[in-house]
Amino acid sequence: MSIYEFGPFQLDADQLLLLHEGAPVALGPKVVETLLALIEHPGEVLAKTALLDRIWPEGFVEEANLAQNVYVLRKTLKPHCVADPIETVPRRGYRFVASVRLVECSEAPAPRVAAIVPARRAWLPSRAILALAAIAIVAIVAVGVLVTSAFARQPVQPQLSSSGARLYAIGRYYWNLRTRGGVEKSLAYFAQVIDADPHDASGYAALAEANATMSDYHYGPLASDVYLNRARAYARKALALDSDSGEAYAALGFIAMRKGQWAQALQGLRHALALAPSYGPAHEWYGIALLRSGHLPAAFRELKTAADLDPLSVATTAWLGSAAYLDRRYNEAIAYSRQTLDLDPDRSDVYQTIGLAYEAQRRYPRAVVAFERFGSSCADCRAEAAALLAHAYAEEHQLTRARSELAYAIGHDRNVDPADLAIALNAIGERRIAFSWLRRVHGSISWTAIANDPRYDAMREDAGFRQLSQGAG
Repeated sequence: MSIYEFGPFQLDADQLLLLHEGAPVALGPKVVETLLALIEHPGEVLAKTALLDRIWPEGFVEEANLAQNVYVLRKTLKPHCVADPIETVPRRGYRFVASVRLVECSEAPAPRVAAIVPARRAWLPSRAILALAAIAIVAIVAVGVLVTSAFARQPVQPQLSSSGARLYAIGRYYWNLRTRGGVEKSLAYFAQVIDADPHDASGYAALAEANATMSDYHYGPLASDVYLNRARAYARKALALDSDSGEAYAALGFIAMRKGQWAQALQGLRHALALAPSYGPAHEWYGIALLRSGHLPAAFRELKTAADLDPLSVATTAWLGSAAYLDRRYNEAIAYSRQTLDLDPDRSDVYQTIGLAYEAQRRYPRAVVAFERFGSSCADCRAEAAALLAHAYAEEHQLTRARSELAYAIGHDRNVDPADLAIALNAIGERRIAFSWLRRVHGSISWTAIANDPRYDAMREDAGFRQLSQGAG
């Protein structure tokens, strides 16, 4: 086993695992591969092209992904190093400048948190990215994920004992996985935080968010409302211990969003940000609320702030990609979605955002590849991908393929967003039928996304579309 040591860090090259004084650091595999490539050649300048070829041999990646990986590494390493260990060499590449020692050993490194194989997610159709009717319920938890690195900015209160702080960090690690097993483990660890520090609000606020996660993802054997009621009780207990707990107010805002109580959610989240302006999830959830109300630039700024605070949060980066697409920042939408996949390769729903951004740029072959990758990611994704492909093919004037994909999507319409069927039908000239599907989402908060989705630009001047838009939620 090869282990590279530098400063207080150890990098297990075989397991692609970074440790800080024996504790695991939650980094995406592509980020760790970037670090390994640099560490294997300390003091040498590695060209960007060489790094891209090594880290992404499959191609289909932008140079911004490499820059983001380096940014995440600097954010993680620099607070624990005397100087920035990664040097940028203009117009050439990057160089690792810290002292490195290679250790060959036959035994495992210091104990680490056991890995969890991510469960297959039952993602919603395309509107999980765009139509906020679906997003507002399912993905609110996704954007509630916290950075799990022991040295990213965390809401751990200073009065936590050393044991409580360690349990809290491990709980955040598992919660950030967002698999059923991960969230259930986080509940157990946060409960131990309360056992270790019963008079500290941190454990109770974290349990509030974890229980709300159980509700939103429909994990566990209990009814959704049972978990939400538990979440609310834990948040109130946290406030009873610390009336200025920004994390607890953020949890209540999170719960209100889950219940569709948007005014209450906004009020709680604004108060949370006033108390804890560096708390990433509060910025995330506030950004979602702004996105829902159509305030795209403000929503993008909030989500960008959240991503800067929590650069390892998969959900934040995924949401940032969606917001960038709706705000017509297409290159950024692609880059952020790629970063999401680097952090979590199983987060296949972001291929929708990638495909839509490429389509908006009229780069149809790349859009098709992205939609096909999404369609192959799960059994229920194929029909939604067919609707997306139908529109892309129609825009490229491949009407035979468009009609074929559309026929498949309509034949499996229970797994397809009606709005995506409508836009595909409109693209092949079936406007009357398109409006019949569009009426199915009339009055829902999907219209917030429809009002900003670039694909609907061709329909906005239609009198029927304007009539449907009047009074839509």
